[in-house]
Amino acid sequence: MKKLIVVANDIEASGKSTVARAIASHLTNLEINCALISSDERELDRGFKGEFWDFQDDMEVSQLIFNLDRYDVVVLDVQSGMARVWAEFCEENEIDDLLNEMNVEMTMVIPCNESERSNEEVVDLAEIFSDQTDYVIAHLPLEVRGSREVAWKGSGAAKAVKYLGAYEANMPEIGAALKTALKSADMDLVKAFDNLKEVPRFLEVQAMQWLDEAAAALAESEEYLVPEEIGGLVASY
Repeated sequence: MKKLIVVANDIEASGKSTVARAIASHLTNLEINCALISSDERELDRGFKGEFWDFQDDMEVSQLIFNLDRYDVVVLDVQSGMARVWAEFCEENEIDDLLNEMNVEMTMVIPCNESERSNEEVVDLAEIFSDQTDYVIAHLPLEVRGSREVAWKGSGAAKAVKYLGAYEANMPEIGAALKTALKSADMDLVKAFDNLKEVPRFLEVQAMQWLDEAAAALAESEEYLVPEEIGGLVASY
């Protein structure tokens, strides 16, 4: 059974692209044939080497079918503000039925920090997609901006996640050494990930260390990220 992993959160700068690349890197290291796809056209000017899907004007079911046929896992990085558009696309094209026919499971990965807005977004997405998908909450230790900080434990989001049987992954902090390396190279983390073979050595080392720590965090939720069968072999968790 293949996987369609949708990384979504309509709040800007919530860590979607960082998490999507961490997942794609982790799966690639596990020798899983995966594709990373973005719905943000701006990525094409930043060195992104994956495929771009235009959710607003030119999204076709055939694109999804083609990639699910070709890859064991498709990781879809949904641009801020496009999560509801993806939901409408799924409903209008009966994607749930299509995935069942193609023997594909969908997992919704929601990056989340300790902000009220972020918690509300988790609840909203859980209500929109309900039991059509599995869930992984990627907790990111990011600075809370434009919203008051709230505790995760006991929140409505935490209760919704527990009810839906979601996995939770505690992603690593972007430490001082990595921030310094990014500043020196005049890059953000996503651009560094997209150009790892071309970045300065000091940045490559720090970025790879972060990806290794992220992989350890994601390993706890592999049941929702790794296909049950890979190249004819049943995956072990």
